[in-house]
Amino acid sequence: MNQSSKTLLRLFSAACVSWLATSAMAQATTESLTAEATAIKASSIPLETFLRRPEFQDMSLSPSGDSLAAVSPFKGRGNLVVIDLTQRSRRLLTSFETTDVANFYWVNNKRICMRVSDGQDVTGNFNYRGTFCINTDGTEFADFTRIDKKNSMDQGRTILFNPVRPVGGDSVEYIVAMPARSRASNDLYRFNTITGRYTLLTFNSPGDVQRWVLDRNQVPRIAVTSEPRQGNETFTRIGIWHRESADAKWEKLYENRQTWGVTVGDAIAPVAFDFDNTTVYMASNIGRDKMAIFKYDTKTKKFGDLVFEHPLIDVEGGLLFSNEKKKLVGIRYSAEMPTTKWFDTELETLQKQIDAAIPNNVNNIGVVEEKSKRLLMISASPTNPGQYFLYDNETKSIEPLVKRRDWLPPASMPERKFIKYKARDGMEIPAWVTIPKGSSGKNLPMVLHIHGGPQVRAYNGVQWQGRTPVAQFLASRGYVVLEPEPRGSTGFGRKHYESSYKQWGLSMQDDLTDGALHLVKEGLVDKNRMCLYGGSYGGYASLQGVVREPELWKCTAPVVAVTDLFLLQQVQHSDIAERGDNSLDTEFTVAVGDSKRDEAQFTKTSPARNVDKINIPVLLSMGSDDRRVPIIHANDFVKKMQSTGRGNLVEYVVYNGEGHGFNKDANVLDHFSRLEKFLAKYIGDESQKRQVASK
Repeated sequence: MNQSSKTLLRLFSAACVSWLATSAMAQATTESLTAEATAIKASSIPLETFLRRPEFQDMSLSPSGDSLAAVSPFKGRGNLVVIDLTQRSRRLLTSFETTDVANFYWVNNKRICMRVSDGQDVTGNFNYRGTFCINTDGTEFADFTRIDKKNSMDQGRTILFNPVRPVGGDSVEYIVAMPARSRASNDLYRFNTITGRYTLLTFNSPGDVQRWVLDRNQVPRIAVTSEPRQGNETFTRIGIWHRESADAKWEKLYENRQTWGVTVGDAIAPVAFDFDNTTVYMASNIGRDKMAIFKYDTKTKKFGDLVFEHPLIDVEGGLLFSNEKKKLVGIRYSAEMPTTKWFDTELETLQKQIDAAIPNNVNNIGVVEEKSKRLLMISASPTNPGQYFLYDNETKSIEPLVKRRDWLPPASMPERKFIKYKARDGMEIPAWVTIPKGSSGKNLPMVLHIHGGPQVRAYNGVQWQGRTPVAQFLASRGYVVLEPEPRGSTGFGRKHYESSYKQWGLSMQDDLTDGALHLVKEGLVDKNRMCLYGGSYGGYASLQGVVREPELWKCTAPVVAVTDLFLLQQVQHSDIAERGDNSLDTEFTVAVGDSKRDEAQFTKTSPARNVDKINIPVLLSMGSDDRRVPIIHANDFVKKMQSTGRGNLVEYVVYNGEGHGFNKDANVLDHFSRLEKFLAKYIGDESQKRQVASK
């Protein structure tokens, strides 16, 4: 360790923060990560402790570095708190009792805007209930929720604006994107966060704009549009447009094609303008498998130097700029682990010093400018749920702040590692494996945790985001947890995604099975004690896995599961069909298939039509109001299991008032409590069974 690192570590270890407690919030913990927490047996940590909301999340530093804001629990909901770093005092800014602060952003040093949500809607997305702004002293509270109605009979929808960029300085204005003039297109507005006045910035747009890119002078210079399908085309046209100035004509640079929400084939994606306002950093996979960042000259319309690529993943953003140095200084991405690649030597040196001071963690720092007073950073690892720190740019010291989940000691948390394995056709599949703390590492029971989508990337090396740390909880109960990214997952290149076309229940399913068999071959997992678990598409795969490999699995626990591909495509049985854009008759047929042309395959790959192959226990959990996967999927499956004498194998739970996922605290607790008992009963050892029985 060099002298700078030793100095930084000494200052870090000596730092101490004294917070003023209020009746609304418990006093924050300031224990240093350099002191080992006393390990306790993970299996003794109650389920309720794993489900407890983080004490602080989404912490953000004000532009001046004088204040912090964060979401913190108050009366069971996520509310906004602001902390004065000079006075070391805190103020509760909101006291919502039926909604949560979903996200927020600084307008200036004294004003914050936020969006609130009452959880997931019936399709599994955030159910946003409005936008509010407030000063950090609690004054000038304003409600900017807007309701859009097509006619007097329409119940309307909440119009939400997406923050794009602050105007800067002490201005109370913010540049936002909002579909106010058309439900199909976003315009940019200069929004006054006190009066609510909007000034339209994009009267002249090239079509139905989904995203804008501003240059360094805050001029909208690039637009990404969505163009309606023509006839029975099986793709949506995504236009990339550019103009030289605010008054210039729009010119189309490129046209991407998108099928079922995913860009396919050769594509480009504008990220940000450089400081010359001519060069654009552009993600592209033209002539290559994975997206990488290139320079693009808007005058010559030609690509320039490759800026960054990664052999495992698509790189489509995460650029870090220095406004003082007027250059790109780094890029943030997540491959095996979240990582920052610094192009600036000073920031690279600082990163190395902090990594030496706080070893074995992912230490996420931002761009330190000369005028920066402080910098907020977060440190986390597969075993550490995360701790916030302040870096003082004047004293070059680190000050420990608060832990996100202080009640989950890192010394007791399971290890998590990245692996790659070969599927039976040779496709390489990335995955993460979480292994019980203190286990023998041999012949352990396993839960195959399958993500939804499937066209998402769901996992990474530091898996603490989201409400419930599922892998950590299951591993604490003695189970190996395998979380693969099978073909059909996005973020791993076009081949990895496009090889999933019309492979639901076929090679996509084999990818999952082959991951489990890989761990069996490695000696980590007991082949006779394996269970499937997942939601949405993951729920489908949790059932189809049993249909495809009936003798391999001992139990399955599908959640909000698709059970019949015919139902998935039928108009009356999903919110997707209700959009009225005929995507189920076009794009769906490419990604999944067509119920008429592919009738035999759909029959073979629909669990509800193959219940004769399901002879193991099933814990099926659904939301009564689900519109993404309506409850008819589960009801039909259960009826068919009953009609074939298999009804006794199914534990069917319906959570009233829930949609595509569970949000109410009582329901989340009930679900994981049932899952814990279910797993212990069918793949647990005697100690696991006794532990559950004692609760």
